[in-house]
Amino acid sequence: MASLRPDFAALRVVQLSHLKCEECEFEFDYQWVPAVSLTLIRLGKSRQIRCPKCENWSSFNLSETRVDPRGHRCSVKVGPI
Repeated sequence: MASLRPDFAALRVVQLSHLKCEECEFEFDYQWVPAVSLTLIRLGKSRQIRCPKCENWSSFNLSETRVDPRGHRCSVKVGPI
């Protein structure tokens, strides 16, 4: 018998942004879901995200820094996903 519960994993649209810390200039990728902010501070279009290397908080506009996950390679990926 098939389950009547919806498959929420199929509805999730994960975006990828390539970010660079203002303090230590460390580059990392941040995985995020549009319109959802569970683990970060959201201020309009900007979001405050902590650098995984120096742990400095910086403001980023995730929609302007989006990259295609199929063609982009980065060694460090962080985010709530």
